[in-house]
Amino acid sequence: MFPLLTLSEDAILAHLAHATSDDVQRALAQPGPGFYGLLTLLSPAAKTLLPQLRAEAERRRLERFGRTVGVYAPLYVANGCINACKYCDFSSKHHTERRTLTQEEIRKEGEAVRALGIDSLLIVAGEDPKHVTAQYLCEVAHTLRDLFSCLSLEVAPQSEATYRELFNAGYESLTCFQETYDATLYADLHPLGPKHNYEWRLWTQLRAGKAGFRTLGMAFLMGLRDWRTEAASLAAHAFYLMKECWQAKIQFAFPRIRPVEGGFIPPCPVDDDTLEHIMLAFRIAFPAAGITVSTREAPAFRDRIIRTCADNMSAGSRVTPGGYAVDVREETAQFSLSDTRPAADVFQAITREGFDVVRKQWDPRMD
Repeated sequence: MFPLLTLSEDAILAHLAHATSDDVQRALAQPGPGFYGLLTLLSPAAKTLLPQLRAEAERRRLERFGRTVGVYAPLYVANGCINACKYCDFSSKHHTERRTLTQEEIRKEGEAVRALGIDSLLIVAGEDPKHVTAQYLCEVAHTLRDLFSCLSLEVAPQSEATYRELFNAGYESLTCFQETYDATLYADLHPLGPKHNYEWRLWTQLRAGKAGFRTLGMAFLMGLRDWRTEAASLAAHAFYLMKECWQAKIQFAFPRIRPVEGGFIPPCPVDDDTLEHIMLAFRIAFPAAGITVSTREAPAFRDRIIRTCADNMSAGSRVTPGGYAVDVREETAQFSLSDTRPAADVFQAITREGFDVVRKQWDPRMD
């Protein structure tokens, strides 16, 4: 376990409760506030000082990333899944049409995304070891790597050896949501399938980093549990990875649960103000890390959060296999979208905010 996670939940909550405005000001003045500084920035005292947090987050965001926003799109290649996550429309318990795209269909999807002006692609699939194998994912990379300068993965956790095989096939980045860092709650929310293994998922980024992946994306799913302790755990996880995989870049996301089949109601919903507070604190505490905002969030929130926090965002997303060109129905979507604008409209919104759209984020051919 990460050393900082030996702190009890009570100790974390006590630190948050006892933080003062002076503590917040001291944390803001530090070039690297560290773990305890981050906790201070997440405290109720810090929420009363959001204008100061916005100013400092904007300064650090501009210092590291300038007035640029990277854009990408997810490409769902399969929605079959043998897990039974209670909050996900891909759950094996749901009567959803299952589909695994062929390489020909994937090529059509890739060409449609590339025509949108997007050069970075995130490959997404449900956990279906029968169809979504390492060989299949390598074939996907071979199918797409001449179209895109950067290929990323958000699929079932793999072994270090498999990650090395996938890296050699052309994938540069990986994203894995821990969903919740509470092991007891995790077991309840993931009752069936390989995803039930909390420890295997927890060490996903470490295995990928050791295999050579250059960007390690991480998140918890907001709404499952109190965000304060989840954010503390995410930070501890990130600080650990920064030491163990120091050559890789950390990329944060802060996804909120969206409506799903079966009516799962998040027990701890997070409002816009709180989401902004969390993102501001992480931008200040992790100035070199990337922060992604996805189409789960509404256009107005996405457009303004790039000023202070987010340097990376999705555009024109489809969250169903074949959604760009092969089959545009949404019945097999993983979750509902809040920002349904075409990619061109997202690019225009970024420009209106005074930022440049960055389509090419990484190109291994330039090594």
